[in-house]
Amino acid sequence: MEIADIPNLPSREQRFEEITVDCYNEDEALSAFEVYLSEALQTPFAARWGAPGTERMPVIVFGAASGYDDDGVLLRVRLADGDEQEVLADQLWAVETPGVNATVLDDYRAFVAVGGLPFDDDEDAEEWDEE
Repeated sequence: MEIADIPNLPSREQRFEEITVDCYNEDEALSAFEVYLSEALQTPFAARWGAPGTERMPVIVFGAASGYDDDGVLLRVRLADGDEQEVLADQLWAVETPGVNATVLDDYRAFVAVGGLPFDDDEDAEEWDEE
C-alpha cells in the first residue's frame, strides 16, 4: 500500500497497522510517523498552530522538517507575518475538516497522546516477529 493511501483507510487502528508495519521499537515507530507525515500530507495547506488549551494562530504548512527532535516530528510552517519556522506536528490542526490533512494530523496526535505505540523492547519485538 502506498503511504498516500493510508489516510483513506476507515479506522485509525488500520492506519496505525499500515504505518508501523515494520516497526520494532519506539524510534522506528516515530520514524514511520515522520514518513507518514512527509508523504501523506497534501501541502501546502492552512492550519492553526498552538499547544492544547491556548489560542491557535493561523499558519501555512509546507511539509515535514528534516528529521525529528526529542519532542516529536517537526513540520515547516509560514506564520502570518511571513516568518518560517519548524513546529511540532502535534500542535497543528488542519483548517479543512474532514480531509486527508486533518486525518493525518489527528493520527499523529493520537500516537503522541498515548506516548507512542506500546513497545516493551524485547517482549514486543518477539510478538511482532510472530505475526
